[in-house]
Amino acid sequence: MKRAAFTLLELLVVTAILALLSALVAGGVAHGKMAAQRVACMNNLKQWGYATCLYADEHDDRLPRESAEDGINTWEMAGSSINRDVWYNALAETLGVTAMAQYSQTPSSQHEFYARGNTFHCPGARFSPVAATYPNFSLAINSKLMFDYEVGPPGVVDDSESRSLKIGEIQVPEKTALFLDDGVPGEEMLCPFQAAYTGQPKAYASQFSGRHKNAGNILFVAGNVATLPGKDVVDMDPDSVYRGGAIYPPTRVIWRHDPTLVP
Repeated sequence: MKRAAFTLLELLVVTAILALLSALVAGGVAHGKMAAQRVACMNNLKQWGYATCLYADEHDDRLPRESAEDGINTWEMAGSSINRDVWYNALAETLGVTAMAQYSQTPSSQHEFYARGNTFHCPGARFSPVAATYPNFSLAINSKLMFDYEVGPPGVVDDSESRSLKIGEIQVPEKTALFLDDGVPGEEMLCPFQAAYTGQPKAYASQFSGRHKNAGNILFVAGNVATLPGKDVVDMDPDSVYRGGAIYPPTRVIWRHDPTLVP
């Protein structure tokens, strides 16, 4: 006997099943892509941690500088010879990758800084079309760790006034941040109390990015890397005096070489 044609109800059921399967496949692909980006980001952070150890071995156990001498990082500053010891030049040279001094040379090389697969970036970061007019970093060094604030103000590199910290001075290296996912302009903040995301090469909790499903990666001084939810890194309590910044007293993440110091 010849089978009757599909009824409208049967067609609707089949269509719904196909749509569901398609959504599941697409969701799985998207989830897999995000997971791969998170792992690639962690690997990039580990590369910078490895370079930091090599640099410290050759520089009396000291960490590199965090940023340009006046704290403002432009292409011109990145390429200045007086900023050769800033991490984005010094560690890049140690790691054997292109340094910011080279990227800063021409508009073409500045665009190359944002190329897919660059060790300077988290692959999950998304930059605006005009990003190349300014050096934006999606991975940054911990801005609260680089100088001994008890000797002098940050940014002063004269040994008589201030100095870079030694790794050996960091009291809890396995919980002290060294590099982190850094928010770039246009990204959604974890909470409204954070500072504006400017993509500077130095950052801390107030610029911590949650681009990995409201979580971000942190490389610690001891070399371990963790993906932490934003709520474990940023103080989101609207009534806290530290809101938008680091959680204090510290629980999961320490930002200063001495955990008793306020970040």
